[in-house]
Amino acid sequence: MNEEFQWNDDYHIDLLTDRFEKMISNGDQEYFDSEEFETLIDYYQTIFDNDKSRIALEIAMQQHPSSLGLRVKFARQLASEGNYQRALVMLDAIEKTEPNEAEIKMAKGSVFSMMNESDKAITELKKAVLLAEEDELEELYTSIAFEYEKLEKFDQALKYLKRALIYSPDSDSLHYEIGMCFTMGHQLEDGVIFFLTQIDENPYSCSAWYNLGLVYFQLELFEKAIDAFEFVISIDDTYFAAYQSMAHAYASLEKYAKAIEVYFESFEYEKPEAMTYYYLGECYEKLNDFDNALEYYHKSIELDPQQSDPWAGIGAVYDEQGDTVNALKFTMKAIALDPSNVDLHLIAADQLIKLKEYDKAEVFFIKAEELDPNDPDVFVEFANMYVLREEFSNAVDILRKGINQQPDNYLLYYRLGATLLFTNNMVDALFYLDFALKNDYEGHTDLLEYYPEIFDHPEVALLIEESRPIKEL
Repeated sequence: MNEEFQWNDDYHIDLLTDRFEKMISNGDQEYFDSEEFETLIDYYQTIFDNDKSRIALEIAMQQHPSSLGLRVKFARQLASEGNYQRALVMLDAIEKTEPNEAEIKMAKGSVFSMMNESDKAITELKKAVLLAEEDELEELYTSIAFEYEKLEKFDQALKYLKRALIYSPDSDSLHYEIGMCFTMGHQLEDGVIFFLTQIDENPYSCSAWYNLGLVYFQLELFEKAIDAFEFVISIDDTYFAAYQSMAHAYASLEKYAKAIEVYFESFEYEKPEAMTYYYLGECYEKLNDFDNALEYYHKSIELDPQQSDPWAGIGAVYDEQGDTVNALKFTMKAIALDPSNVDLHLIAADQLIKLKEYDKAEVFFIKAEELDPNDPDVFVEFANMYVLREEFSNAVDILRKGINQQPDNYLLYYRLGATLLFTNNMVDALFYLDFALKNDYEGHTDLLEYYPEIFDHPEVALLIEESRPIKEL
């Protein structure tokens, strides 16, 4: 939207709101035509001033009781206040006298969406498509797509997002939604084809190049992602998100110095946010530049003290420096901010083990298991604590429990086999190792790192050798 026309230009809306608010404060009665009321209501709803929006609607309905636009807005207001059934009753009544108005179907679709009844919302929105003006179709197709996304019907969502894209072919938001649907629908390769086609049609589309980069990133094709982000910047060197995403890609390639350089480049175009400082701290930490890591973690906290990540980052730095007591304090602060984060509970447990506070570590392992019994690390690390204490029977119990919860996590079978070897239970150890080797032969490398003396058992060495996959000629 051109700025000069925004809100029928700022000057006009200022005059209109000033006149309306003086009328309210003075208790006067003044006439506004229906279009003026619609402008006022739209404005107040956009700035989330629900009280003034409601007052404007009530006065509007008194002055213009037959206005279709105002009656629909009143129904929408009821819905926004949680009065869904009253809103639907009102819209049904309007629809009986105005059966061919797209605006009514759109409003009903919106109400059903608020009620999380996406199927009904889609039905109403599709009715609206048949009645709508062409300049309303982009919004309608996008709304239908959002409802399909909520239903996790990503193929259907893509169909309607692509229709919407016809009306805004370089829309950042539509391209982003399309990319998200390809990701959520596990169709990333199709996403690459789609965005390459978009680029063929419009080689200078920053949005298409950027979202192509995001899809490559999801595919872990980080070099290709970087190339795509560089194309974005070559077209528009102020495209902040491209710098940020390119820095993430370099970090994923473990090119931390380059990632830091790109993060700093992005600061020329937008002020850094808390998470950007966190990412910088993380990169410095990976480079073992702990002073700078701490500096940027603290900067992140200054901007947003409610983010758990930089608190945990400071804890990680202190832990790496051997100051586990101080590290644990920051980890606990991170947990207080994000109590459902399984990884933080596992980090706290690990730090407590280093401090030989085993009973307290056990509490954090149990909590991590409650939060997410399908986390692949919970049972492995919990059992490892008992192995370190040579409480092998407890470790075996934990690993068996883990296998019952995660039967496809073959690392658990390897660890259980190794733990049984510690107890000299060769028969059961070979059973679990054989099962693991048959299902995930490559996983035995973790076993060798965890228990390098395993080849001291000739039976195990023979089993590993006999399980080696036969290479195809």
